[in-house]
Amino acid sequence: MLKIGEFSRLSQVTIKTLHHYDELGLLKPAHIDPLTNYRFYTVEQLPRIHRIIALKEMGLSLEQIGIMLEKELSTEEMRGMLRMQQAQIQQQVNEAQRQLAMVEFRLRMIEAEINFPELDVVMKRVEPLRALSFFPGPHPNLPDWKEAVERMARVAGALNKAVAEGVIQHTGINIDIFYGETILPIGSPELSKRQHEILVGVTEAQKEVTVEGIGPMKIKEEPLVEKAATLMIANSGPFEIYEKFVLLRRWTVAHGYKPAPFVRQVAHRGPIHTLNFKEFILEAQIPVGEKG
Repeated sequence: MLKIGEFSRLSQVTIKTLHHYDELGLLKPAHIDPLTNYRFYTVEQLPRIHRIIALKEMGLSLEQIGIMLEKELSTEEMRGMLRMQQAQIQQQVNEAQRQLAMVEFRLRMIEAEINFPELDVVMKRVEPLRALSFFPGPHPNLPDWKEAVERMARVAGALNKAVAEGVIQHTGINIDIFYGETILPIGSPELSKRQHEILVGVTEAQKEVTVEGIGPMKIKEEPLVEKAATLMIANSGPFEIYEKFVLLRRWTVAHGYKPAPFVRQVAHRGPIHTLNFKEFILEAQIPVGEKG
C-alpha cells in the first residue's frame, strides 16, 4: 500500500487532484484508515490514473472520462486513441512550423528590401551539358524537409554506387533545377507542387540507364546559355541557400534582366560528396534575357 504522497509522486498527479478525483468517483483510494483518515493507494491503480491523465490531455471533460472508464477500454483501444491524438498534434505542429517559416521568410525579405545585401553576382556564359536527367520528387519543403533530406541521401547513395560500378560515366558535374516563375517561401503549400529535376553530367558515350534506387534516367542535352547571373553559396543551411536563390532573382530584376522561370543549382561540392549542408559549395545560376 502507498500513502497518498507516495502515490502522488509515482503518478505525477498532485494530492489535491487525487482528492478531487476521489470526490468525483474517478479514482477511489484502495483503503482509508478509519482512525487517521489517511488514504492509501496501490501500484495496481497507476494504469487507471495514467488513463485518466491521457483522456484529460485529449480534451475530454472529467464527466466524459468517467463514462469512458466505465466502458473499460482495452489497452489497445487506448493506444489507438492516443495514436490518433498524436497524429493530430503532429499535424498542428507541422502547420505551425510552416506558418513560422513563412513569417520568418517574409521578415527577412522585408529587411532585404530595406537594406538589400551586397551580392557578388557574376554574369557569365554557361556551356552546353550532356546529362542524365530524372525527377526525384517535388521541391523540398516544410513540414517534409526531413523526408526530403532522407531522399537526398538515398539518391546520392544510388548515384555514387552507379558511378563506382561504371553504370554512369560521370563527368563530375551535378545540377539541381528548381522550376517556377516565382520563388515561393519555404513553407508555402504551393512550393511542394514545384518540379525538381536533377542532372548528372556524363560523357558522349553514355546511354540512357535505369539505376537501382532511382529508376530510369534519360539523356538530356542542356543548351548553351549565353548569359546567366551566378552566385557562389557556401557555409549555408537549406533555408539560407533557398533565400540566396530569392535574392539572386531579385537582383536580376533590379538590374533590368528578364530571368528564366527556374534556378539551376550547380553542386561543386554537394549531396554526392557530403550530406552536411554547411559543407556544400554551390553555384546558383539564373539564365537571363538581355536588358530591355
